[in-house]
Order: sequence, then C-alpha cells, then structure tokens
Amino acid sequence: MHDLIIIGAGPGGISAAIYAKRYNLDVLLIEKEMLFGGKVLYPHWIENFIGIPEGISGAELSDRLQKHAISFQVPFKHAQIVALEYSNNSFQVMLSNQETIKSKTVLLANGTTERLLNIPGEKEYKGKGVSYCATCDAPFFKNKTLAVIGGGDSALAEILYLTEFASRIHLIHRRKEFRGSEHLVNKLNQHPSLQQWLGYTAKEIHGNNDQIQSIFVENTQSNKTESIPVDGLFIFAGYEPDTSFLKLSVPKDEKGYILTNEEMETTVPGLYAAGDIRSKSFRQIITALSDGATAAHAIRNKLKS
Repeated sequence: MHDLIIIGAGPGGISAAIYAKRYNLDVLLIEKEMLFGGKVLYPHWIENFIGIPEGISGAELSDRLQKHAISFQVPFKHAQIVALEYSNNSFQVMLSNQETIKSKTVLLANGTTERLLNIPGEKEYKGKGVSYCATCDAPFFKNKTLAVIGGGDSALAEILYLTEFASRIHLIHRRKEFRGSEHLVNKLNQHPSLQQWLGYTAKEIHGNNDQIQSIFVENTQSNKTESIPVDGLFIFAGYEPDTSFLKLSVPKDEKGYILTNEEMETTVPGLYAAGDIRSKSFRQIITALSDGATAAHAIRNKLKS
C-alpha cells in the first residue's frame, strides 16, 4: 500500500514526486512513455521558463527534470494504466499487464492528448506526411512545402521551428487573428516563406496512398474551397484531457478537464489532479510545476493528520 501514486511523469507529476519524497512519503510515479517530461519533450525551444533567460530546448529541460527526480530516488514504473477505481478505503490502479497497485492517495498528472481534426485522410496519412510533433518530424521535410494548422502559443512556436527546414509553409487558422502571443506573431510575420490562410479550415487530406500530396481548405465566410499542394501537414489543433481510464465519478468542466479545489483535490477524497489535465485558465510548464508541489503538500498534510 503506497502513500501516493502519481500518474504521469510530466512537470506536474515530477514536481509532486520530488516534493513527496522530501516529505518522506511512499510514492510511486507511473508513466506510459519511456521518457520523463510529457509534452515538455515536444517544443524545440522554450524561451519563457523563469530563471533561464537564454532559453532551453524541450529535450534538455525534460532531461533536467528527470535527473532531479532521480537524485531524490523517486521510484518509477513504466506501465500503461487501464483503470483507476476506489474501494475498501484505497485506490486500485490497474495496469495493462493485469497488475493492480494500491495506494492511499492518487495524483492525476497525465496531461492531455492531441486533438484530432477528424477530417477525411487524417488517419490514413498519419505517419505518411501528417504529423503532430515538429521536433519529432521536421528534419524529414527539409526544403519541402508544408501546411500547418493552429494559432495558439504552442502552435506558433512549433511553426517557427519548422521555418528552419521547410522552403514554404502555408499556415491555416480558422480565426482572422492568432490566439498566440504578439511576440511569436511578430516573429512569424517576418518570415517571407510563410503564407497565412486566416479564416480558413481544413476539410480533406489527399494523397497517393503512400504520401500526402494536398490539403483542401474552406473559407469560413464564403465557403469557397481551395486545394493547396503540400509535402507534409503538421496539426497543432490543441489538446484534450486524458481521462479514458478513470472509472470514478469526478466532476469536470465543459471541456472535460478535472475540477479541483485550491489544494488540487477533487470531490473524491484522496484523489488529486495537477498540470494540464486540471481545469484552469492557463496551462504552462511553470503552472504544472506549481500544481504538483501544491498537491504533494496537501497530500502530506492529509496523510499526517
């Protein structure tokens, strides 16, 4: 019986694990991926992390988070969770290998999954030119023509990275303005290779079965459609909370994010949430780190009371 099981080794989960170890709690960190860091791994460059004014790559920051956890000897288990239940005064975490682990408390810090466009051709051409990670796949498109969908901060930062590889980029965004910061927008506007399709939505992806060849877009006002020849498509359409394994009745907001109080606890006593999976107005690495520390502090107080 553990004191705390943390689901997810992103910033929120790692922060909570380190603080839990500092509080001498029996903690176990479970992550389905082989690497720590969660979506910290995705950005090519992070320039708004407080204390590192020169910026840092996502891979290096992820490595630093992992090393910090290892320095505190945080127990780590690589496993896929299929269900989380509560009975007999304890939580049961069921894994895909049919193993069940029990704990007095659980922290959900497993973040989000990429939101799909769900348009014709998306699933068929995933890995055949359709990608959701610039850091992972940008080098495959050197001197190629790309289309990119998205307009938030993370999308704009990824697009800036893609400009280092692609010869031309078609930026498709359903709104007439970007949701990202003015700083990133100004940087993008300086790139002559970037063509902006504002007020357009993607409708279909076409190819030759082996590789994407074009994307059809539609003007949101005139409904006029156009075909854009491309060698690749990067989709940054946002994220959705990953709660598929949660078998408990936990209140969520209208978008499916988990509701908590200021101590990160849900309405289920002993069940907490931190990071991007939690309902809040601002999702950043630094806010996830704060959530994790707050949750660990609250769990320590609960278990010691």
